[in-house]
Amino acid sequence: MPRVLLVLLLVLGTGVVTAPAASAMASVPACPTVALFAVPGTNETRADADPARAVGLLASLTNPLAARWGDALSVRYVPYPASLDRPVLYPLSVLRGTDRLAHDAADLAARCPDTTITMIGFSQGADVVGDVVHRASRGTIGLPPERIAGAVMLGSPRRDPDAANLVEAPGRGVLGPRPTRELEVYDGRVYEACAPGDPICATETLDWRVFRDGWASGAHRSYPMLPVAPGGLPLFTVLERGVDALVMRGTVTPIVAAGP
Repeated sequence: MPRVLLVLLLVLGTGVVTAPAASAMASVPACPTVALFAVPGTNETRADADPARAVGLLASLTNPLAARWGDALSVRYVPYPASLDRPVLYPLSVLRGTDRLAHDAADLAARCPDTTITMIGFSQGADVVGDVVHRASRGTIGLPPERIAGAVMLGSPRRDPDAANLVEAPGRGVLGPRPTRELEVYDGRVYEACAPGDPICATETLDWRVFRDGWASGAHRSYPMLPVAPGGLPLFTVLERGVDALVMRGTVTPIVAAGP
């Protein structure tokens, strides 16, 4: 098995996943085998968005998975401002996204002890996911770090080049990295992915123009097809296969047969 594929299988699921029992109360949502929280990037969502509706760059990853696995896989898009300055400034936008993701994931973890929880964020959404995994490691939110089975951050403005990275890229996040030591508790379950030349996650200096304009760059939008495995296998293909393998541990067959 190629090394990157093996890494993703480990990132997106550790341990044996068992299918949870059906809820005893009709008013309480059933517990999925796997929950995937997706956090869109800048300008891809808003605070009042529907969490059940896939949006932005991550939709091409999550839509096939949701169609294939039905109720066994819960895909929830985190609503938050996703803005640079309007309607709120970037730091407040990230804070609101972090609070929403931390609340929703902690609620699911408490209600569904057998559900495997994973996260993926793109761009500003990667900053949100990064904030949550760091806060969880410090014990400052209601989500224990051991409940995060895997997290992947794509094009994060807070990328640390010394952290575990799926793609080798020079430079660091344009906003400066968070402490890598705080991720040691995850033992290889949290990864960055940064496309070489992406001005948001692979820069050398802080420059407001880069921060303001880099979100729309071609490199920053290249993640679905970013080669990450021998033979140039695209990143989203690798991630999709990793989620497939994780859900398969707790289900017999997919609702819709997977393609070749």
